[in-house]
Amino acid sequence: MAQVQWSDLLVEILPIIFQKLKDPCDVYRCGLVCVLWKSIVTTILPPFLLVSNVGTFKDETGSFHFEAPLNKQSCSLFNTQTNETHEIFLPEVEKCWFSHSSFGWLLTISFEPPHEVHLLNPFTRDQIQLPSAKQFSRPYDLRVITSTTPLNPTCLVLAIGHFKGVLAFCRPGDKSWTLFEDFRRCLEDVMFYKGEFYAVNYFGHLFHLHCNTPATQKVLRLWPIDFFQIGKHNYLVELDGKLLLVVRYGHEYWGSNFTSVIEIYELDWVEKVWIKVKNIGNNAILLGTGSSISLPISHFRNFKANCIYVIGDCISNFFLKISQHVNDTGFYNMTTGQFEYLYESSLIWSSPLNWFIPSSPVIYKQSRAEVICREKKGKMKSWSSKIRRSLLNW
Repeated sequence: MAQVQWSDLLVEILPIIFQKLKDPCDVYRCGLVCVLWKSIVTTILPPFLLVSNVGTFKDETGSFHFEAPLNKQSCSLFNTQTNETHEIFLPEVEKCWFSHSSFGWLLTISFEPPHEVHLLNPFTRDQIQLPSAKQFSRPYDLRVITSTTPLNPTCLVLAIGHFKGVLAFCRPGDKSWTLFEDFRRCLEDVMFYKGEFYAVNYFGHLFHLHCNTPATQKVLRLWPIDFFQIGKHNYLVELDGKLLLVVRYGHEYWGSNFTSVIEIYELDWVEKVWIKVKNIGNNAILLGTGSSISLPISHFRNFKANCIYVIGDCISNFFLKISQHVNDTGFYNMTTGQFEYLYESSLIWSSPLNWFIPSSPVIYKQSRAEVICREKKGKMKSWSSKIRRSLLNW
């Protein structure tokens, strides 16, 4: 029997082979091979839920404290399409907090002062160092948004410290964060849109952020939205090139808010007004702190059209682990106006969540192409041997 070259495989058969691979790291590494494989992998890797390792415990005095496993050397990704949890071996996260991601890179923060900060690709284990978190009063509550993949030399990194409303930016390689001075504006979300950073606060005011030295911001004078109640959270999302404000309302139960209604507004840049949106068509919106995204549902069978997916992403809510629904994870159907909980029986309820959207694989030069998997028991197997085994079992 003649040996078939990988390059000779039919394009139609490649997605079937890749889907046989259970480990998302293996699928991602297939996308590093060539442009064709990359295009297929991009449509196969779904959005995951990143299970944070930031938790809480209650001491003998009744006070709550934040903690994370000291010796944990892995991160957990929940596959939204198969309802399976994948443990990825990552010795780089040992003695680090991790709870957020941007462009498929994890934000890791060292427990020990000066709280070193890195962006880490869990599939390739590439790391990029950022300035330390010593400028932020609660490092574990830090989150970042990047303008592009961190491998891009033009990448900008925006950091938000929620506790005191600290806002700062840097470029990979900088020694310190550049602070936006006196920015105490109850910021709720930030996004990178058409080459610029924008932020929204609790009152729905939109800010255009200029990442220069010194850093400055400008309030966009918009007609305010008449929010019909308190207990809400604002998100910024891009859909089909349009900037959307998504307002998530909730009812309070024992100190935690649970989603009841979601409204969407589109920004009219000419009239400077927010226009209410009643339908997002054949799309879904995934809401998360610093990681909101819209996507067409054609590639992902477990997402429903015209629905908005929310997750329990607030670390402070885990002071009150009083019920299974503290995560408030589910979807709001804009057609019916109903909210439905998801993943109620899953272990992901134990920690704050965030969306993990895999970045598009970056194809390296030949010297970097032979990427290997590092497994928990120390064994190392190439992605090609795993594909070969999948073919034999097919």
